[in-house]
Amino acid sequence: MFYNKSIKFKSVIKENILLKKVIVLFFIGLLLISCKREKNPIFQKSPNIILILADDQGWGATSVQMDKNISESSSDFLKTPNLERLSKNGVVFSNGYAAHPNCSPTRASILTGKSPAQLKMTDIIDRHDGVYFEGNKLNPPKHIYGLPEKEITIAELIKSNLPKYKTAYFGKWHLAAGGPESHGFDNSDGETANVEGNQKIKENPKDIFGITNRALTWMKTQVKSETPFFMQISHYATHLAIESRQETYNRVKKYPLGKRHSIIDHAAMTEDLDAGVGMVINEIENIGISDNTYVIYLADNGTYPTKNISNINGPIHGWKATLWEGGLKVPFIISGPGIKPGYHSITVSSNDILPTISDWLNIDILPKNIAGGSLAPILLDHSSRIKRENDFMLFYFPHYQHQKGTHPGVAIIQGDYKLIKYYEEGTNLLFNLKEDISETKNLASTYPKKVIELEKHINNYFLKYNIKKPSVNNEYKAEKDEGLNYKEVKKKLMSEAYFIP
Repeated sequence: MFYNKSIKFKSVIKENILLKKVIVLFFIGLLLISCKREKNPIFQKSPNIILILADDQGWGATSVQMDKNISESSSDFLKTPNLERLSKNGVVFSNGYAAHPNCSPTRASILTGKSPAQLKMTDIIDRHDGVYFEGNKLNPPKHIYGLPEKEITIAELIKSNLPKYKTAYFGKWHLAAGGPESHGFDNSDGETANVEGNQKIKENPKDIFGITNRALTWMKTQVKSETPFFMQISHYATHLAIESRQETYNRVKKYPLGKRHSIIDHAAMTEDLDAGVGMVINEIENIGISDNTYVIYLADNGTYPTKNISNINGPIHGWKATLWEGGLKVPFIISGPGIKPGYHSITVSSNDILPTISDWLNIDILPKNIAGGSLAPILLDHSSRIKRENDFMLFYFPHYQHQKGTHPGVAIIQGDYKLIKYYEEGTNLLFNLKEDISETKNLASTYPKKVIELEKHINNYFLKYNIKKPSVNNEYKAEKDEGLNYKEVKKKLMSEAYFIP
């Protein structure tokens, strides 16, 4: 009996010791979590966030090497030293994409985290008729006229979860629907489009320095009042028309011309844009908020066609308003506290911005059907993965834009493979982007099962979100299309030296 009691007593002692260990470990765990939350910028206290959006800036149209293994992913003529500064302190996403090859749809994806196809915003908001819609083989589906009021923007999400935050939007909006202040922003330049960036002011080309100074004045006001903020700076550069400061042009024209890039006025405009970026970086440092401020930089689509049509965007093929890589792949850089600098080859897009910012701000409940996923974890640990609704990205442009050689199509990227479907002739183009970044080898006939697999993803996506395809124009007459054939337009672009509006 005593022996049994002794055993039981010893057992109780062991259990108590074990319980104490568990309790101690529990509190140590809480302490570590607490420390982690203080050190982990995902849990940074009230961080500031600045998003800088360039217009029509190609993947290879800066002096930042976008892919560490591809020298031609940086320009041999254009200089962007401030983007280089930003990239050295942040992550350069080698496979960064705009959600659409045209302006308005990408801008909507940034604000909502949804794909343009989901939003039914498949072209710029003020283009709904004319030669792009009438007299062609196909009738494009209707698209919306502005950012829907029902969609929750990142600014509205911030305001509803974190009332102490201030939000502002300076520069190009081009989403109609009442402008930024109708969609959660406290301050803005109003319902702007393209025209406000073509004022031809000598010392303020493309309103680069006007936008930047208004943004910095507002930012300093928030910092002075100790108010955390989210601010978007949306530039008109490098969209047409080409404008630059005379002093910048005079300096650039003395540079040795590159073998791939040599357009002086475009390079000067790019350099002025970069100077605006530098002003923001400098002010962040000057007012002492570097350790609590994230900066996101990307473009809304690729660069306009030029005489170096296959090179302006780097070694990738295509240009603005096309579903080729040159229309979709863009500079994409994120810098901020705790972010591990370097390159990342994971595929990211403008859809990912809303969930990333939400993660930084500890906003857990997001709107339904978000296409993007948070990049915050992989900015800290490059081995992390992005969690998205789908493991593919879909790009939908069911419209014509004849002068750029564009006709209705859809593209999907899953892993290393990209499928482009053109609706006029039912053409399938399959590429392995890892092995063929220039999209020169069509593998559709080699891997028919992969084509079917990707087509199935497209069809299911369209069905889920009730996305309409182009329809046959029964009144189409072939003779009307003479001179507008996209293959002929492409030949013309390849042989002539000019930008196309």
